[in-house]
Amino acid sequence: MDYLEAFGIKAGKGQYYEEAFYGLVLVYTVLFDKVSKYLDTFDLTPAKMNVLMIIKHQGGDVGLSQCDIGKRLMVTASNMTRLLDKLEREKLIERSSRSGDKRVKVIRVSARGSRLLDDAWPGYIKTVEHLMGKISSSEQKALAGMMHTWFHGLKA
Repeated sequence: MDYLEAFGIKAGKGQYYEEAFYGLVLVYTVLFDKVSKYLDTFDLTPAKMNVLMIIKHQGGDVGLSQCDIGKRLMVTASNMTRLLDKLEREKLIERSSRSGDKRVKVIRVSARGSRLLDDAWPGYIKTVEHLMGKISSSEQKALAGMMHTWFHGLKA
């Protein structure tokens, strides 16, 4: 059975927008599952990894406000709060008040969180490279360009 038949789509019948859309959904699902399986060995999820990476690499030593993290991830405030609470319980992040404005909490990756990211990163990037290695580098470049164009078209 063709992978698109589960969606009631007959490949090559001219409805390429459906083939592309559902193909993308299926590819995302496989990629997410494989990355999740790797990250699970570190007791991480893709969401935790993304939050920690954003805080560490975009916040640096200064950190980021919860609002800034949420904007970068496009998640609801309640989901962000729950995820940050969990990361704090696991001692992967630290919260502190911003000097001059006690209402704003600044989030930083803890030393433990930074070590965890450093440990997970080499295998993570190897997993991503392996998954993307299923298509040639010229196809990767073309795909990256199409995704960039499509993303900006969707935002307009």
